Amino acid sequence: MAASEGVDLEWAIVEIARGSKLTRKYSKRVMDQANKCVAHIHKKLGKKFDIYHSDEKIPGYPRGIFGNPEPKTDIVIFTSNKKYFVSVKMEGGIQLASGEGRSTAKLFHAAAGNIKDATKKKKIQQLTESLEGMPTRLLSESNLKRIMDTKKKPLIDEFTQGGKIRKDRSYELWSQIQKPKIMAAITQLAKDDKVFFDSLIYEALSGCKTLKDFPGASANSIISPTGFYMIDANYINKVKSKIKVDVRAKSRSGITSIAFRIETRGSI
Repeated sequence: MAASEGVDLEWAIVEIARGSKLTRKYSKRVMDQANKCVAHIHKKLGKKFDIYHSDEKIPGYPRGIFGNPEPKTDIVIFTSNKKYFVSVKMEGGIQLASGEGRSTAKLFHAAAGNIKDATKKKKIQQLTESLEGMPTRLLSESNLKRIMDTKKKPLIDEFTQGGKIRKDRSYELWSQIQKPKIMAAITQLAKDDKVFFDSLIYEALSGCKTLKDFPGASANSIISPTGFYMIDANYINKVKSKIKVDVRAKSRSGITSIAFRIETRGSI
């Protein structure tokens, strides 16, 4: 899914729900999904509501909704007695969270906030320290020649020594040694502590704690072509069997960065 499609879906939902003139040229795929989402809104809330995109001026939020990290709220719906801060997802597997080590560590730390058991807290602390230490710039063997060919001494010195990749900058070594340790720790933690795993999913979906300083940025509900749901214990139970956690690499200009991802297998 292209990022622009996700934004188009948000705006299409708002404009279709308002019955206003469409201001963008939406693809058939986006329109089909937006119409399904609006049907879910009507089924849940009826047709008397006000709806806004998070980038618009919203009553009570004159600058729109913003945050750091990125807000979970994409659209806002006001009824006579409730405010829905809605995360919009396209059809198919969804990404709950993605980020480098430090931002992921904040997510884990937030999810662990209510845990009292000292042993469990220590394990989570050890894991967050590992996540915080995840490298942000590595070099793979396949890109070694590309970096050497730049002739840029500071860049070459950062990643190589004696014509070879430095051990602390090797993507292959990190993948072979550190990645399995982190993944094993996460898997074991999810298996041993269901409360923490549920809290992690909740925080990844809502941003309740990580976005607490940004009004409206945390989501209390989620919509996709499959349904409109409150983000609560029932929804966590619905999705958690489909959750997968992974650490992935992406390369830009020959430099590899590591991203931690929480996503689902298939639509939810």
